[in-house]
Amino acid sequence: MGIPLNVVFLNHLGTGLRAHLTTLDRWEDHPRHSQLLQVLGLALFLTLGTLVILIFPPMFFSHVEGWSFREGFYFAFITLSTIGFGDYVVGTDPSKHYIAVYRSLAAIWILLGLAWLAVVLSLGSLLLHRCSRLWQLIRGLDLKDGAAPDSEPRSQKIPISA
Repeated sequence: MGIPLNVVFLNHLGTGLRAHLTTLDRWEDHPRHSQLLQVLGLALFLTLGTLVILIFPPMFFSHVEGWSFREGFYFAFITLSTIGFGDYVVGTDPSKHYIAVYRSLAAIWILLGLAWLAVVLSLGSLLLHRCSRLWQLIRGLDLKDGAAPDSEPRSQKIPISA
């Protein structure tokens, strides 16, 4: 019962996070600027999320638990990839006194991190597709300015977007 409910919860959370990205589609009407803003916005969204989910928490865990950053990052990656070996667990050292909400915050981070990774995986193909479209648009503008076309034509690609 727990796994299906977790999947439904993460799906809704990922959908909510992804809904914020649809506002990028409404920024401008000019195709070249719109594509550039969408790609940059998506890259910024993914970069900031990676910092918040995979860089800052390991730094915090390293400080609180007395681990190296490498051990903290290992814990974060193994936990969020759902491998979870159990060799590193936050809030379990009996010689340390943790604040009451420490484990709760770690659990919230795990849920948000799992949702973030679901969004990243679904947006990876979208980002690649938009970069490809932007490249094609820029190449098209170069051709209008008098540049020579490619000697071998490229095959049409099926757009991958969600």
